[in-house]
Amino acid sequence: MSDTQVPWAIRVSRANSSDALNSLMDAWYDGVRADRGLHAAIGFDSYMERRDWDSAKHSIERTYGRSNREHQQTLDTLAAAIQSRRMLGPCLPR
Repeated sequence: MSDTQVPWAIRVSRANSSDALNSLMDAWYDGVRADRGLHAAIGFDSYMERRDWDSAKHSIERTYGRSNREHQQTLDTLAAAIQSRRMLGPCLPR
């Protein structure tokens, strides 16, 4: 399986440094920016711009619920990023 076929949550969970995590999340966010459903989640974009992935995840959960299938991959990716940040240490701002 090539890197482009590996789900984002797994790619993010394999980040070996804060810089790698930031780069992966930037690439992921560039890909999901066009999702109009995510724009309906209040604060999602501003949280992502600040790399406040926990708040971005909560904004989706508040808008759509925790078990919404449409956004499950997004929630999984954000959860993996949050866990990776805890393990790697804080990510520096851009």
